[in-house]
Amino acid sequence: MSDRITGVMAAGLTAFNDDLSIDVAGTLAHSRWLLANGCDGVLLFGTTGEGNSLSLRERLDFLDALGATDLPMDRMMIGTGCCALPDTVELTKKTLAIGIDSALMLPPFYYKNPSDDGLYAYFARVVEAVGDSRLKTYLYHFPQMSAVPFSHDLIARFLKDFPGAFCGIKDSSGDFENMKTMAKTFGSDGFDVFAGTERYLLDTLKAGGVGTITATGNVTSAMCGAVYAAWKAGSPDAEGLQEQLTAQRLALQNYPAAAALKQLLARESGKASWRNVRAPFLPLPADKATQLAADLTKVNFQLPALAA
Repeated sequence: MSDRITGVMAAGLTAFNDDLSIDVAGTLAHSRWLLANGCDGVLLFGTTGEGNSLSLRERLDFLDALGATDLPMDRMMIGTGCCALPDTVELTKKTLAIGIDSALMLPPFYYKNPSDDGLYAYFARVVEAVGDSRLKTYLYHFPQMSAVPFSHDLIARFLKDFPGAFCGIKDSSGDFENMKTMAKTFGSDGFDVFAGTERYLLDTLKAGGVGTITATGNVTSAMCGAVYAAWKAGSPDAEGLQEQLTAQRLALQNYPAAAALKQLLARESGKASWRNVRAPFLPLPADKATQLAADLTKVNFQLPALAA
């Protein structure tokens, strides 16, 4: 389990039954589909996966089910960052127990404007309490949502004091200059920078980052995979493929992510329950669904075949 995930990762959706309990089989099947259609890895319990709408018990039970499958655990990443430190520790321990060593952690986001010292104390305690050298911690930088950013000074402290424990970051800020600076500053220390949007996949790779972890990768995974493969091969096609991918991302990001992506999966699979989201999210209204379909037609979007 020493190898790290790099390349294209989707921030996988969580499927819900009509009573809004987790559709475990549907979620696992979607993860399997992503891995077969362009993804090098899948993140579960992220923002688009409605991780913060799930109870700790639900997430622990789901991980038990995931661990009992033949999905490749070395290609999975779990969002384990919670506001309560003990919850983060318990969820991270369970993640390791089922054979997944990659954990994406939000900062404790309820209390705003914490100091770097406070954040350092939180994450240091998590690493020490988990107490497992296999743990690969990835920071989740999403200040628009969490309102708690990770400073470069704090990242440097983590890398100095916990060698090997902090392996990278998902930067969902939309600030490419920040992604580029982190790749340049920390890449030589083995700190992997993932763009939080496929819009910057190729640029991030060129800057020394390792790929993307993206919400819209739930439906653009094949195109993401084509860009990544072209870049690895040194093909001049990479630029043109990235332009197509960027156009698709820009069309998709005009809509609420979870609702829009689930609408597309429901439409393509014929499985109406894919539209289910947990409040405060709401399913995509019919008029918006029609407009989404029209917008995607303009950018030549095609989704690989889905199972019903």
